[in-house]
Amino acid sequence: MYKKTRGFTLVELMVVVVILGILLGIAVPFYGDYMRKAARAQAKSVALDLAQMEERFFTNNTTYRVVASGSGASLPTGWQNYSGSDFASRKYDVTVAAGATGDIATSFTITATPANGFTDPTCGTMTLDSRGTKSPATCW
Repeated sequence: MYKKTRGFTLVELMVVVVILGILLGIAVPFYGDYMRKAARAQAKSVALDLAQMEERFFTNNTTYRVVASGSGASLPTGWQNYSGSDFASRKYDVTVAAGATGDIATSFTITATPANGFTDPTCGTMTLDSRGTKSPATCW
Protein backbone atom coordinates (compact mmCIF):
# COMPACT_ATOMS: atom_id res chain seq x y z
CA MET A 1 0.00 0.00 0.00
CA TYR A 2 1.14 3.44 -0.86
CA LYS A 3 0.87 6.12 1.76
CA LYS A 4 -0.19 9.54 0.40
CA THR A 5 2.14 12.29 1.54
CA ARG A 6 0.80 15.70 2.44
CA GLY A 7 2.33 18.98 1.33
CA PHE A 8 2.73 21.25 -1.68
CA THR A 9 4.33 20.42 -4.95
CA LEU A 10 7.00 22.62 -6.47
CA VAL A 11 4.57 23.68 -9.20
CA GLU A 12 2.00 24.85 -6.64
CA LEU A 13 4.64 26.87 -4.80
CA MET A 14 5.85 28.45 -8.04
CA VAL A 15 2.28 29.47 -8.95
CA VAL A 16 1.96 31.21 -5.57
CA VAL A 17 5.30 32.98 -6.09
CA VAL A 18 4.22 34.18 -9.56
CA ILE A 19 0.90 35.49 -8.19
CA LEU A 20 2.69 37.34 -5.37
CA GLY A 21 5.15 38.80 -7.90
CA ILE A 22 2.29 40.12 -10.03
CA LEU A 23 0.54 41.64 -7.01
CA LEU A 24 3.76 43.32 -5.84
CA GLY A 25 4.45 44.57 -9.35
CA ILE A 26 1.10 46.37 -9.26
CA ALA A 27 1.14 47.51 -5.61
CA VAL A 28 4.65 49.00 -5.37
CA PRO A 29 4.18 51.72 -8.04
CA PHE A 30 0.82 52.70 -6.54
CA TYR A 31 2.42 52.96 -3.11
CA GLY A 32 5.18 55.21 -4.49
CA ASP A 33 2.57 57.49 -6.11
CA TYR A 34 0.65 57.61 -2.85
CA MET A 35 3.77 58.62 -0.91
CA ARG A 36 4.59 61.39 -3.43
CA LYS A 37 1.03 62.73 -3.26
CA ALA A 38 1.13 62.70 0.55
CA ALA A 39 4.44 64.60 0.61
CA ARG A 40 3.07 67.09 -1.97
CA ALA A 41 -0.03 67.66 0.19
CA GLN A 42 2.21 68.39 3.20
CA ALA A 43 4.25 70.89 1.18
CA LYS A 44 1.08 72.63 -0.05
CA SER A 45 -0.19 72.84 3.52
CA VAL A 46 3.06 74.42 4.73
CA ALA A 47 3.07 76.87 1.80
CA LEU A 48 -0.54 77.92 2.44
CA ASP A 49 0.15 78.31 6.18
CA LEU A 50 3.17 80.48 5.37
CA ALA A 51 1.08 82.61 3.01
CA GLN A 52 -1.45 83.20 5.78
CA MET A 53 1.31 84.05 8.27
CA GLU A 54 2.91 86.40 5.74
CA GLU A 55 -0.38 88.29 5.40
CA ARG A 56 -0.68 88.55 9.19
CA PHE A 57 2.91 89.78 9.38
CA PHE A 58 2.19 92.34 6.63
CA THR A 59 -0.84 93.63 8.55
CA ASN A 60 1.33 94.41 11.57
CA ASN A 61 4.57 95.47 9.86
CA THR A 62 3.61 96.76 6.36
CA THR A 63 6.16 94.39 4.83
CA TYR A 64 6.47 90.68 4.20
CA ARG A 65 9.13 88.50 5.81
CA VAL A 66 11.87 86.55 4.01
CA VAL A 67 12.02 82.90 5.06
CA ALA A 68 15.23 81.05 4.25
CA SER A 69 15.68 77.29 4.01
CA GLY A 70 17.79 75.25 6.38
CA SER A 71 17.56 74.09 9.95
CA GLY A 72 19.37 77.17 11.24
CA ALA A 73 16.90 79.67 9.74
CA SER A 74 15.56 82.11 12.34
CA LEU A 75 11.77 81.92 12.26
CA PRO A 76 9.03 83.24 14.52
CA THR A 77 7.11 80.74 16.63
CA GLY A 78 4.73 78.69 14.52
CA TRP A 79 6.49 79.33 11.20
CA GLN A 80 7.95 76.32 9.39
CA ASN A 81 10.30 76.18 6.39
CA TYR A 82 10.01 72.47 5.57
CA SER A 83 7.32 69.84 5.08
CA GLY A 84 7.16 66.90 7.44
CA SER A 85 7.30 66.22 11.15
CA ASP A 86 10.92 67.31 11.55
CA PHE A 87 13.73 68.80 9.49
CA ALA A 88 15.67 65.54 9.20
CA SER A 89 12.75 63.69 7.56
CA ARG A 90 11.56 66.57 5.38
CA LYS A 91 10.47 66.05 1.78
CA TYR A 92 10.33 69.73 0.73
CA ASP A 93 12.21 72.88 1.69
CA VAL A 94 9.86 75.88 1.74
CA THR A 95 11.21 79.42 1.31
CA VAL A 96 9.75 82.90 0.98
CA ALA A 97 11.42 85.56 -1.19
CA ALA A 98 10.47 88.81 -2.90
CA GLY A 99 7.68 88.35 -5.41
CA ALA A 100 6.76 89.89 -8.76
CA THR A 101 7.60 93.43 -7.69
CA GLY A 102 11.11 92.41 -6.67
CA ASP A 103 10.57 93.98 -3.25
CA ILE A 104 9.71 91.88 -0.18
CA ALA A 105 7.86 94.90 1.22
CA THR A 106 5.16 94.63 -1.44
CA SER A 107 5.04 91.00 -2.65
CA PHE A 108 6.28 87.52 -1.91
CA THR A 109 6.75 84.16 -3.61
CA ILE A 110 6.68 80.94 -1.63
CA THR A 111 8.67 78.11 -3.19
CA ALA A 112 8.46 74.44 -2.15
CA THR A 113 11.45 72.55 -3.52
CA PRO A 114 11.90 68.77 -3.20
CA ALA A 115 14.72 68.08 -0.74
CA ASN A 116 16.50 65.45 1.29
CA GLY A 117 16.66 62.96 -1.61
CA PHE A 118 12.94 63.19 -2.38
CA THR A 119 11.86 63.68 -6.00
CA ASP A 120 8.50 64.47 -7.54
CA PRO A 121 8.63 64.00 -11.31
CA THR A 122 5.01 65.14 -11.72
CA CYS A 123 5.23 68.51 -9.98
CA GLY A 124 8.82 69.23 -8.99
CA THR A 125 9.12 72.70 -7.50
CA MET A 126 5.81 74.35 -6.57
CA THR A 127 5.25 78.09 -6.08
CA LEU A 128 2.59 80.33 -4.57
CA ASP A 129 2.75 84.12 -4.71
CA SER A 130 1.11 86.99 -2.85
CA ARG A 131 -1.49 87.34 -5.63
CA GLY A 132 -2.58 83.73 -5.13
CA THR A 133 -1.00 82.41 -8.32
CA LYS A 134 -0.09 78.74 -7.94
CA SER A 135 2.35 76.94 -10.19
CA PRO A 136 2.20 74.31 -11.62
CA ALA A 137 -1.56 74.72 -11.49
CA THR A 138 -2.27 70.99 -11.93
CA CYS A 139 -0.42 70.19 -8.70
CA TRP A 140 -2.43 72.51 -6.49
